[in-house]
Amino acid sequence: MGDKNNYTTATITDQLDFLRSILHSDDHLQVLPSGDYQQLQIKLDYDIQISCFFDLLNILNKPLTINNLNDLRIIKSSNKCPLDIDQWTDIRKYFDELIQQSNESTSLQSVIQSIQDYLVNIMTNNRKSKRKAKKSTKITTEDVSTLTNRFRHSDLIFNRFLHDKTIDRSQVVIGYEDRFIGIHEIAFNEFRRVHEHEYGIPLHRIRYFKINGELVWDRSKRLDLLTGSQQLNVISNNECQSLNLVQGLYYFDQSLQQWTEYPHISLTCDDPVISSTSETWLPERCHFVTWNILFDYYQSTLIHSQQRYQAILDTLKSTLPDIICLQEVTKSFLNLLLNELWFQQNNYYIIITKNIINSNEEKSYGQLLIMKNFRPRSFSICPLDLSEDDNVKSAKLATKITTTPKIIKELIIARFGLSAKVTIDLVNLHLHSDLARNATEKRCQTLNNLFRTLKTHNYMLIGDFNFGDAQSKEQNILTTYENDIHDLWKEVYRLDENPGFTYDPSRNICAKITSQSQINRRLDRYLIHTLYNLSYSIENLSMIAIDTIPIDSFNNDNNQRINLSDHYALQLIINFRTRSISHRSALVILPTIDTWPLIDPYDVYYESSMKIWPSHINLLWPFYDLNDCQDDQEDILLKLRLLLCQFSSFSIKINDIDSFIENNVSFMKCDEQSTNHLKQLRGQLAQLFSNCLKNDRNTYNPHMTVAQFDSQEEFNQAKPSLILNESFEFPVQYLYILQRPHDNDTIPFHIVHQIPLGPMLHSISYKQFNSVHVKLQEFFQTMNLYESNESYQRKQDKFEKLSRCFQQVFNKDTLHCFTHSFLPYGSFRIGINGQDVDTVFLLNEIKSVNTETTFDETLHQLKHDSSTLNNYIVNLLETQINGNFKNEIIYCMKIEALFPIISILFNDQTKVEIFVQIELNNEQLIERKVANDLHLPESIHGVHDIERLLVHVRSPPIFQHLLTYIRTWAQHMGLYGQVYGYLSGYCWAILCAHICHKHLSPIKSLSSIEEFSIDEFFSLVKQFFSTFAQFNWSADTFCLYPKSYKPVTYSGRPQIYQRGSMRIISPSPPFNNAARATKKSTRNLIIQGFQHVVQLLDSINTITTGDKSNALEQILDLNNDFPNEKMKSIVQLIISSETITEFDSWIGWIKSRLSFFFSDCEETCHYTFQSQNTIAYQSTKNKALYAIAFQVDLTTLQQCRKFTVCLQKFIDQVNSFVNRTTSMKFSLKIISIDDWKLEQIKPKS
Repeated sequence: MGDKNNYTTATITDQLDFLRSILHSDDHLQVLPSGDYQQLQIKLDYDIQISCFFDLLNILNKPLTINNLNDLRIIKSSNKCPLDIDQWTDIRKYFDELIQQSNESTSLQSVIQSIQDYLVNIMTNNRKSKRKAKKSTKITTEDVSTLTNRFRHSDLIFNRFLHDKTIDRSQVVIGYEDRFIGIHEIAFNEFRRVHEHEYGIPLHRIRYFKINGELVWDRSKRLDLLTGSQQLNVISNNECQSLNLVQGLYYFDQSLQQWTEYPHISLTCDDPVISSTSETWLPERCHFVTWNILFDYYQSTLIHSQQRYQAILDTLKSTLPDIICLQEVTKSFLNLLLNELWFQQNNYYIIITKNIINSNEEKSYGQLLIMKNFRPRSFSICPLDLSEDDNVKSAKLATKITTTPKIIKELIIARFGLSAKVTIDLVNLHLHSDLARNATEKRCQTLNNLFRTLKTHNYMLIGDFNFGDAQSKEQNILTTYENDIHDLWKEVYRLDENPGFTYDPSRNICAKITSQSQINRRLDRYLIHTLYNLSYSIENLSMIAIDTIPIDSFNNDNNQRINLSDHYALQLIINFRTRSISHRSALVILPTIDTWPLIDPYDVYYESSMKIWPSHINLLWPFYDLNDCQDDQEDILLKLRLLLCQFSSFSIKINDIDSFIENNVSFMKCDEQSTNHLKQLRGQLAQLFSNCLKNDRNTYNPHMTVAQFDSQEEFNQAKPSLILNESFEFPVQYLYILQRPHDNDTIPFHIVHQIPLGPMLHSISYKQFNSVHVKLQEFFQTMNLYESNESYQRKQDKFEKLSRCFQQVFNKDTLHCFTHSFLPYGSFRIGINGQDVDTVFLLNEIKSVNTETTFDETLHQLKHDSSTLNNYIVNLLETQINGNFKNEIIYCMKIEALFPIISILFNDQTKVEIFVQIELNNEQLIERKVANDLHLPESIHGVHDIERLLVHVRSPPIFQHLLTYIRTWAQHMGLYGQVYGYLSGYCWAILCAHICHKHLSPIKSLSSIEEFSIDEFFSLVKQFFSTFAQFNWSADTFCLYPKSYKPVTYSGRPQIYQRGSMRIISPSPPFNNAARATKKSTRNLIIQGFQHVVQLLDSINTITTGDKSNALEQILDLNNDFPNEKMKSIVQLIISSETITEFDSWIGWIKSRLSFFFSDCEETCHYTFQSQNTIAYQSTKNKALYAIAFQVDLTTLQQCRKFTVCLQKFIDQVNSFVNRTTSMKFSLKIISIDDWKLEQIKPKS
């Protein structure tokens, strides 16, 4: 026997410790005194016990062999033993024959191991029924020898390290079990045994050995790479067959210690009406790993699957994902996986495809879908190649299983719950590789079938797609569906910065072996499709298992290494949020506060339990529960706001009180005109949010409930007094979303969002309804922060006239294949005081069944040359404007810019700028809109940017006041204006929107808005400055939803949109940097401006309302310190022209060149500067000055060669203006700060 010599030298204590090492617990071995002998009790699995007696004095230095023990027997330790009579008879007979076949050197350890193995074998073979035929229990001496040498234990391995001079013991690490802290690692040379130190460690506590960081012996895994006697926890192919594995779902039965098939239903049998139980729910925070692990019989001599597979298992063990999707799995890997202790102990379920089970015979491979702590509510395994029409349903997909003997690629579709009523389908797929015949067509067919089949479900497609981003046919399909089906890698990364090559022959050794083209590609992906009831945010998405491993654990030579697979694993951590339609949420109209005295008297008829509602008119109830996430804003709030843009404000007139007799409800009734308005609005809302009406069978009857009675008798008693004494009317400028918490039935509904009607917000003004408290309005009026009614009316008048002007040319008679819109944006759309009227003219191609008009034909002929089409439309608009407003305008001209802009100056000095946007549909884009049933139009310049802010702020009137105040402060401080390197109005709006969203107190009722006080406004202002004074602008990016910020990559997208020293991300795709004009110098000035206000507020009293009003006034009194005390020299520009038309155009061109000059000054010369944020017009109105200050003195600036080059470059750019006339003059001079200040004192010329 191989263990004889070792036992002759071991003490009885060491031998007992060694026995403990092969048991599940140290407590399973007990030594009890029994007269002159010691009784040894050893507890095995299934309540089986081996016992014997030994003479401690005689055996002190002898081995624990059979001939040194007395009365060795096997017994049941309790009546809980699960073995039946036949099994117990078998094990006793086996034990007796084992003892009979033993010799003087047979150790007790070998007997224990043999019985343990035989117990496992019996229980495995009898897990479903009693044995039908008794197996032969006859064993041979060779069998005993084999059993006793199956695995060498820790004392033998320790001795090997101790005496083998070929092993560098300084590289050996021992992992042992500490009773208090668990597994602990220690260097071999520092390890002390029990007899070597008072705190020595028993050898039976050793769990593993490592050399150079690589595992070479592991007790739990039966891994022994050192002596060659390794017995990995492998179910051999024969053992796998003995489990009778078939295609299906399995779990590890801890009581039987074996994998057991779990009953399941197919997708076709899954009734969606039945709620999901909690054991089928995905966790809200879900950890995914998908991995093509490379099947083991491809180039087997080169890819070293034994080492790779163990490293793959170790990787999965270290991450313990919730969902594991594996591709290219064969039976050999499955055997390894099923025997991993971590896999058995962590409550994993596993779906196995038949291609894996048959892989040895058919040289096939398949997929595994693995789940931790939950199982699918249903699943189906389907053939990959399907040919279905557009109307195929998922049930049909799930049942179409081939019966042909040919090897068919398959996919797994498993359905899980996310809540009781919301489900998601996970699809583990492995599309055809380029080696397959017609691979591209097959991949496209599969994708199209899946997209069409699963479109009514939430789902994720996970796995190896076998095509990269450069393969156009497949990518075109993804582009067609991109609004509904999201490629998560592209939501997190820009492909030009992180291409996500999961298959990378340039770095991956396995990929280099398997690749024919040696092209790097992003083959592995996560695609997700969500319905109205689900949103998500991505916490982490990254490639893992990128490093190589040594082929030989004892040789770390880099030439002898291999990757774990030819694909890198793709790890995803995603947070799911279900969105329900709930009776605790409603979309309503609220009557204005001035009407409450006319409504409140009827409240006496309401039960107190019913007063959870404010007085209201329902539009949609139940409505969506909103979770305050970006998906709510995109999928619900933005769509709602864009719909309401098409409805102008209207009035509702209440002229009667009526009753619903069937439920004893009395209500205030709208007049006929109001009812028609409401029904029209509700009809559009019902189309947009049809899911809210699935269970609504009633005809919509708009009303305002004022009384509800428990009985007909109570109703009849009160009815004579339910009379409307006088009719009343109130304006509808907003819709409101009301919600109440799910966990408290006593809390009333409160306002979560106030959504305006009409394309423009009503301009904020003094004594305005639906606005803030009158005292705050008085403060704004006193500080001259409101726009005058005359100024606003002039702008409104110009906008309406231009709209009618364009309607003359672009209408339903002249165009059948195009539509047009003329829309406001910027400050005019928000309803706050602004310099210009910013508008956008949108021409949109549509798919029409009507014949083309002559105008249509012209536009279609020009559509293939975007520049020509743009010029044609701009010239047409200019002609129309000049013809209609010949006597009302000073000029109408096209501005040279990145996009077509028409600038108009009216005689009353009202300036209108028109951005021209043309949206053309190619066939692919039309198909995409049809396929996705899009409700959300293409993004319109400036419009959607503003609308995303309005739905973010909760209450637009409060936002309007905050933005007006902050913009005014920024203008006073000289920190406003994108062309001057500062923040644009849109940037300031983003920052104000964040403060309103995050820091507004809960809006309990409409009165919370209309009574928004100076104290509350001061708190918002204080939060604004403290938040952004502390923000790390030099390193961090600011966005409204930082955790779910989704940068979108567009090919050919100018880098101009991503530069800037401050990063304030627009909430609209493609998520440009709205602060891209900022430089380091201007960024620092803006930060100093924030900090200046914080210091001011810290230095003054802000306790009473008067104190706060005074503080708000002092903030606005802060002025632009130009040039500040650090500046030493000035570059002054002198600009002039003969006519105002030329002058505005000339100044506009020079402004557009400033940003390039600022960049050159910082990047080339490393100069810090301060730019003015206004052009100083002289008294003649045809001459202007502009100054830029620098921190270097006049001499240094004049003598700096790099600065001279930058300045000349700027002059050359200015002089390159193509529309420049001889009267357009430009010059500059460099002067000292003192000289410049003297010039400012002189009278203006």
